[in-house]
Amino acid sequence: MTYYLHAPSAVEGLLITCYLLLFAYLSLKNLKWGIYLIGALLPTYLIRFTILGIPATLLEGMIVILFIIWLVKEKVSLNPLVWIENIKEQGAKSKEQNAIPHTLRLPIVLLLAASTISVFVSPDLRAALGIWKAYFIEPLMFLLIFVYNVKTTDEIKKVIRCLGLTVLAIGVFAIIQKLTGALIPNPFWAAEATRRVTTFFGYPNANALFLVPIILLTVGNLISDFLIKVFSFKFLVLSFLIIVLGTLTIIWTQSAGGLIAVIAGIIALALMYKKIRLPVLLLILILTTMAVFSPMVKSEISKTLVQISSTHLPLNASDFQIRAQQWRETLAMLADTPIFGAGLAGYQTLVAPYHQNPHVEIYLYPHNFFLNFWTETGLLGLISIIWILIVFFALIYKAQKKQPTIWTLITASAMMALLVQGKVDVPYFKNDLAILFWIIVGIVIVLYNANSSRMARE
Repeated sequence: MTYYLHAPSAVEGLLITCYLLLFAYLSLKNLKWGIYLIGALLPTYLIRFTILGIPATLLEGMIVILFIIWLVKEKVSLNPLVWIENIKEQGAKSKEQNAIPHTLRLPIVLLLAASTISVFVSPDLRAALGIWKAYFIEPLMFLLIFVYNVKTTDEIKKVIRCLGLTVLAIGVFAIIQKLTGALIPNPFWAAEATRRVTTFFGYPNANALFLVPIILLTVGNLISDFLIKVFSFKFLVLSFLIIVLGTLTIIWTQSAGGLIAVIAGIIALALMYKKIRLPVLLLILILTTMAVFSPMVKSEISKTLVQISSTHLPLNASDFQIRAQQWRETLAMLADTPIFGAGLAGYQTLVAPYHQNPHVEIYLYPHNFFLNFWTETGLLGLISIIWILIVFFALIYKAQKKQPTIWTLITASAMMALLVQGKVDVPYFKNDLAILFWIIVGIVIVLYNANSSRMARE
C-alpha cells in the first residue's frame, strides 16, 4: 500500500515539506531525536513521490537530512582520503575517529562495492539505482549516524521503544482487519475463512518480517528492566503490548516462518543465558525425541520430502513446495552466472528461462537470505554479508567475554531470529528491513565500543 506514486500535489508537497522542515529543526536541536523519529517511522518509505522525475520517499528524506546535519554538526571530513585512512587505522586514534570496529570495515566496504557493481550488471539500471540507494547507501548512512551518537544501553532502549511504537500501530490495524476484513487488498485474504491481515504494508509477510526482530529486542528491554530492578510501569506496559500485539499480528498473517523465527529467537536466548541453559536444553532434547518417534511427525516429514522433491507444482502447492522449487530454479540460474548473479532488480528477468511452473508467479527474490544476496549482489556480495555476520557474532562473543550483559545475548537472538526467517523469506531487501538489519548491527557495535572504552579506562 503506497500512498503517493506521482509528483505530489500542492497540498501533499506542502505537508511533506513542512514535516521534513520540522524533522530538520528537531534534529538540529538534538541529533538523537532524529534517530528516534526514524526508528518510529520506518514504514514511511511507503509515502513515495517524485521530485523532478526522481523517485523519493519520506524515510529517505529524513535519513538524508539527518546525515547532512550530522556531517555539519560533527564537522566530519568529506575527504575520501581521510575516510580511507580511518578504515585502515586500528589503534586508539582509530577508535576516536571511526566508531566502526576495524574487523567490520573491510566487509562493509566490500558489500558496498558489490552492490555498486551490481547496479551496472542489472538489466534495469533505473530500478537498480533505486535499490542501491535505498537498501545500501541510505542504511549505511544511518548506521554511521547511529554508532556515533547512540552510546549507552539507555539510548539503545529508547531506540527499541521507538521501533515498538510502529508495532503498536501495526497491531491496532491488524485487530481491525482481523475483526472486519476491511482494507485487505486481496479478496482471498479478506474472506473470513482465509483471512490474513496485511495492515498498511499491503501483504501479510511484510508484517512478520518487520515485527520479528523488534519483538526480540523488546523482550530484551523487558528482561533488562527486571534484571536491573528498574520498573517503570508505563514502559512495562508498553513492552508487554508490543510483544503481545506483535505476536498476534504474526499469527494473524499466518506467517509460519515468522512464528518459528520468534520461537527460535526465544530458544536461542534461553540457551545462551547460563542460568536457565541446562533445563531448556533438556526440555528441547525431550521434545525433539518425542517428535522423532511420533508416527504423525514421521508421516508429515515423509509427505513434505515427497512434495518438495517434485519440480512440478500442483495448483494447491504449499508455500514450502513453492520455495523449494524456487531455490532449485535460482541455483540453476546461478550455475550459469555465479560471479555477478542477476544484478540489483534483475532476478525476475534472469530466472525467467529457468522457471518451470507458469501458473506460479516469479517472485522478486529467491526467498532465502543468502540466495537473495548472491542473486542481487553477486558472489562478492554473498561473501561480504557472510563475513559481516561472522564478525557480528565474533563481536558479540568478545563483548560478552569482556563484560557479560543481557544485551549482547538479546541482539544475538534478534539476528538469529532474522536469519531463521531468512531461510524462507526476504528479511533485508526492503527499505525498512535494511535499516532494521543495520540497527541490529549498530547495537552490537555500540555495546562492543562501550566495553572497549570501559576496559581501556580500567
